Amino acid sequence: MNRWQGFKKAFKGSNFLTLMFSMVREVTIDNTPPAMSVEVTTDQTAYAPGDEVTVLVNLRNFAPNDRGYSYMNFIVQYDSEVFDNAEYLVQSAYSDSAFTPGNEVGNIFQYNFMNPVDGGIYFGMNTTMRGIDIQVETHSKQACIPAVDQTLVAFKLRVKEHTLAGSSTISLANEFTRIRTSEAGNGFYLYSPDITVLASEPVAIVPTPQVSVYSKGSSLKTNLLA
Repeated sequence: MNRWQGFKKAFKGSNFLTLMFSMVREVTIDNTPPAMSVEVTTDQTAYAPGDEVTVLVNLRNFAPNDRGYSYMNFIVQYDSEVFDNAEYLVQSAYSDSAFTPGNEVGNIFQYNFMNPVDGGIYFGMNTTMRGIDIQVETHSKQACIPAVDQTLVAFKLRVKEHTLAGSSTISLANEFTRIRTSEAGNGFYLYSPDITVLASEPVAIVPTPQVSVYSKGSSLKTNLLA
């Protein structure tokens, strides 16, 4: 009996109900039209092992009369058996030269564009997928990330030299998306159901043709003898 009373006391003092009602509220607002579309693209459709890849996060199709945003957080996922980014990182964060904020959020006096961070995203699961955590926030309530078609950021990956993959998809892990609206300081968060994800096209991995040194030497020797 005492244990049950203790459980009720702990439950009452927890944030469980707040979280539950918050989840219910999110479900009820999911019927609203999507706030925007997000698409992850690359600068080419095909690469050879060892090639550098430029990845772009594009925002499109904003709702009419959208007043903009004060914070955006997206995670782009990639297969670590196909792509690598170690050369671009400094302690898990992209160096300044390895990523480029978009024109609309590039003003350092108005926006805090954090250096993208690389890390595991599906903890406890046997997967080779990793994520690039992208976050940008306005410096003041008066500023906003404009609701216009834009490339939010571009960053680098490299195709691994010895990958055996014929193709791979770099895409948005939309379940981690968080966006805060900008409405005179009374903004609220939007999550993945409020965002339309445009499917990313797989990029082709085209093996580099190999020249057999043995065959070349044998052919040269045959020509000399002739």
